Amino acid sequence: MNDEQVRRHYQAAEADPVAQVRHFLAQRPGPLSGAELAGLDQFHVRGLEATRDFIGLLDIAADMRVLDAGSGLGGPARYVAETHGCRVSGVDLTPGFVAVATLLAERTGMDQLVDYRTGDLLALDFPDAQFDVVYTQHVVMNIADRARLYGEIARVLKPGGTFGFYDVLAVEGQPAPDYPVPWSASAATSFLLTEAQTRAALGLAGLQPHIWKDVSAESIAWFGRPRPASPSPGVALVMGPRFGQMSANFARNLHAQRVRLVMGACIRR
Repeated sequence: MNDEQVRRHYQAAEADPVAQVRHFLAQRPGPLSGAELAGLDQFHVRGLEATRDFIGLLDIAADMRVLDAGSGLGGPARYVAETHGCRVSGVDLTPGFVAVATLLAERTGMDQLVDYRTGDLLALDFPDAQFDVVYTQHVVMNIADRARLYGEIARVLKPGGTFGFYDVLAVEGQPAPDYPVPWSASAATSFLLTEAQTRAALGLAGLQPHIWKDVSAESIAWFGRPRPASPSPGVALVMGPRFGQMSANFARNLHAQRVRLVMGACIRR
């Protein structure tokens, strides 16, 4: 039931997200760069700026195989492939997002290095020890069974491989966030852990953090800055007009210290 609720949340826009993106692409003939699409396909706080900072923590090389766990609209996976020349697979629960990510990979000419599939992060369709790097960005907040999630990530990572995360955490002693927020319309599909709980869950899966960066201040500053004109539409193209309220609530929750944003990296023991 939780999976279906999460899918409905991300696919609840008034118009079909795939049709919306096809219409946008039809108005922009010719190839498009990742930077031109960043307003649309970097579905997390600070967008492409954050992806650059985050991926820079993970020491990715061209001969590595990388998994974007919860790949959304596909921008980060394409950024990794374009920047490092490596093969990247993306898995996401929402079929419409996978279809959009695939469309955008084709238009950016990255479809030879990047592939996307619909799947469940609690039961990844990959053999053991397949990836050098696995990462999540604004994903784990929808997943209640964090032990199983991190266990699956550890399973598909090679020993000594890296797990990176850029995710939203609860703050010890603070009330729950105000809803709706981009990842959930209510507490029914929002499962935030504190730093202590997150570290404990990672440790039980054999994932040892060696980088831990609180980036809440940078995120608050980003919400307060005017957005420069972008050649691509924003995430609201696929999330619909409700996204404005979700984003405003997220900013207020950060200001009120009800949530934190953290980037980190772990070694798979």
